Amino acid sequence: MPEQDTSPVETFLLHDASMAEVLAEGVPGVTPVLLAERSGIPRGARVLLCLSDEQIRQVAEDIIAAEWEVGVLPHPGAPQAMTALGVKGALRNVISYYGGRRSGPADMLFCNGELVFNSVVIGRVLALRPTDINRHPNQWSMLLGALKGLGELRLKPYRLVTGKEREIRTAALGMVALGHAQSALLERAFEEDLAVMDGRLTLLALAPRSVISYLLFLARLLLPGRFKLSQLPPSLSLVQTDRLHISAPSGTEYLLDGKPVHTSEIDLEMRNNALHLLPGPALTLRSPEPSTARKETVRLNHVPVDAGASALLDKHLPLVPHATEEEYRGLFVALRDNAKATPSMKVLMVLSVMLAMAGLYANSAPVIIGAMILAPLMAPIVSLAMGLARSDPGLMRASAQTVAVGAGWGLGTAVLFAWATPLEIPTPEMQSRMSPHLLDLIVAVVSGIAGAYASAKEEIAKSLAGVAIAVALVPPLSVVGIGIGWGDWAMAGGALLLLITNLVGIALAGAATFLALGFAPFKRARAGIGYSLLVMLVIAVPLSLSFSLLVERDRIMEQVPTGALDLSGIRVNVSKVDVTLDRPHLVSVVLSSEKHLEAEHVDELKRVITERVGEPIVLEVQSNIRR
Repeated sequence: MPEQDTSPVETFLLHDASMAEVLAEGVPGVTPVLLAERSGIPRGARVLLCLSDEQIRQVAEDIIAAEWEVGVLPHPGAPQAMTALGVKGALRNVISYYGGRRSGPADMLFCNGELVFNSVVIGRVLALRPTDINRHPNQWSMLLGALKGLGELRLKPYRLVTGKEREIRTAALGMVALGHAQSALLERAFEEDLAVMDGRLTLLALAPRSVISYLLFLARLLLPGRFKLSQLPPSLSLVQTDRLHISAPSGTEYLLDGKPVHTSEIDLEMRNNALHLLPGPALTLRSPEPSTARKETVRLNHVPVDAGASALLDKHLPLVPHATEEEYRGLFVALRDNAKATPSMKVLMVLSVMLAMAGLYANSAPVIIGAMILAPLMAPIVSLAMGLARSDPGLMRASAQTVAVGAGWGLGTAVLFAWATPLEIPTPEMQSRMSPHLLDLIVAVVSGIAGAYASAKEEIAKSLAGVAIAVALVPPLSVVGIGIGWGDWAMAGGALLLLITNLVGIALAGAATFLALGFAPFKRARAGIGYSLLVMLVIAVPLSLSFSLLVERDRIMEQVPTGALDLSGIRVNVSKVDVTLDRPHLVSVVLSSEKHLEAEHVDELKRVITERVGEPIVLEVQSNIRR
């Protein structure tokens, strides 16, 4: 807050005819002057403005030239000036407030020669304009306004030239230029203080690549927490400079403090310390940090520029963002290389299956996890997903052949390993891969999404190892080989179903992810994804049946009483419940008691379980004596 000034100062009150009646009684210590007679006010005088926004703009250059100390008073036609300069309260109270205050240097923003109080909104952009400081902004009304015409959003071309002659050609939905606005919305949205008098204007350009990106930005704007100017959210770029020239080849409309103007050339100029300002009761003039004063800042933050901008111009924003040609080219080259069945890939396949076989026979989960990481099948399946997304026959054929070759080498290795190993008793690790259900399909789908996303984003490509662990392609392939080696076709069939589930789930989910990331249009992917979806639906039938059996088994297990139980006067502890679905179902339990259990005790337990389950069962009991 400016320091108080106790020395007497001659003060003039510059007003228009509409305020003459209000000021008829006079104000002590203040000389009223009509706007048309302002030439009589001496240079360097203290002048209180009781004028409308437009009238203040008309006299702005006179104020600067005369070096007046200026304070703004409440006026029904000056909502923008009052908001920007922190003016609130009754007229005479504000006059009294200014009486003991000193002025401070203030910047002034001009747009095409007109004074800007708060902001210049260029094109179709969010309502980032300041609101009346006497009323709290309604965030939800702002959101509803921003959602209007959602299907008609288009990026328009703009050419920007900064004060240091840096040229930027971009495409944007719209832009907001700010001077030193005191906006409740901006104060809430940014951590940094945008009201600093540092001789720079701030331009925020909104350039979402899709409707989804636009909606995400809206949601982020309404969520708690603030933006950092050094870490802007996607779709938003920043320019801070003293001068800025903006060209819109096709013309554009801008709102200067809410006043619409149509033009193709916009000149923004921030005049540093141009005004001797008496801040209003709600405004504090703040000086910049020495490191930022007058420094030009440009943060494009992945917004489209140059050729990338040209590809997006005058088109409806797509629902999902489209990858740029450079992004697609780099990813496609990598996936095409991954689709080749190289000798090293075959060697890794054999080694991973041998490691998985050892882990399956030894019932060792850590060894099996090591085999999952070593397996090279994930990469060609992700390539297959891209082929499906783009309906690329060459990429689909090469990827499918590589997967088939890898699976063939792995299956042959597993069969030979099973023949050479004298052990023929399924371990729990083998059994867990013999009865797939819908949860395995969910794992495959999530892994496919993660695999495609990690492949598209170089910064998280290392996560592919985790995806390989999650989806576990090699263990079911190894169990298929064990089943064939043992001649156990039920074992081989169950593991094969799990393997196919993983392959189809990854490919289909990966293709959908590449679509969502904008690497292919939906029309082009229709055929490939349609066939994959059909295969998935066929697979989902046995998986659903298996899952329903799992649900039924879980239901029965929940009905079996566990813990302490009284059976015909004997205290019994029931534990280790297991259920085998059959006709009737087999329920196995372990009982422990201090006395020997008779047949009547077992019959009573069977009756209790039968009543709870609601159907006949066969009860298998292991009885232990506890001393």
